[in-house]
Amino acid sequence: MKVKDRMTPNPYATTPDTCVGELWHLMQEKSLQRVPVLDRGKLIGIVTRRDFNARPELDLKRSSLATRFFPEEMEQKLSKLRVRDIIPLNQQLITIHQDAFIEQAAKLLRDNRISGLPVIDDEGHMVGIITQSDLSDAFLYILGVNCRGTRLCLRVDDDAQVLLRLGEVLSHFDIKIESMVRMEVKGEKSLLIIRLDTVDSRSIIEEIKAAGFKVESVIIKQ
Repeated sequence: MKVKDRMTPNPYATTPDTCVGELWHLMQEKSLQRVPVLDRGKLIGIVTRRDFNARPELDLKRSSLATRFFPEEMEQKLSKLRVRDIIPLNQQLITIHQDAFIEQAAKLLRDNRISGLPVIDDEGHMVGIITQSDLSDAFLYILGVNCRGTRLCLRVDDDAQVLLRLGEVLSHFDIKIESMVRMEVKGEKSLLIIRLDTVDSRSIIEEIKAAGFKVESVIIKQ
């Protein structure tokens, strides 16, 4: 699964010349934690809520962060600043290509302790953003938590022959394997989680058991 399959396309963005007050109200209204800054479509920075707090003259920590509006004095201060004034100097932009795999995005987020990544195309234009929430949704999809069908969890040996044996069993049925994930368990056999596109799976499960597989759990979602 690639980043472009799970990213949020066309996210809210701003420009270097946008009024800081306008940006702040947008972030409050849309509950945004970060907003990419684009110059002619190219990503030049990212503004987060921390960047507002870093401006001592604004003193936003003591202002009403939970509301959309500031006292008139604060509004005047915000109106004099532009987004380019609060972009962190020497900001390291961490991006990911739209054709990268989601596991690469997950690793970048974890290694850099960030919650979102701008997604770019071959020309460096931002085409979306992928967040921890997007990756959580992808993980749930892969495991079939919210999808119609049958989710099987098997205990298996770490042997390539396992897939051949299982494939032979499933080939007897007119079904589709939606996803398959193997998870290592310390000190035990691995778990193989399979999502099938059918809810009529009783005979499938019986044949899997007859082939010598240990079925740990079955979840059928209508």
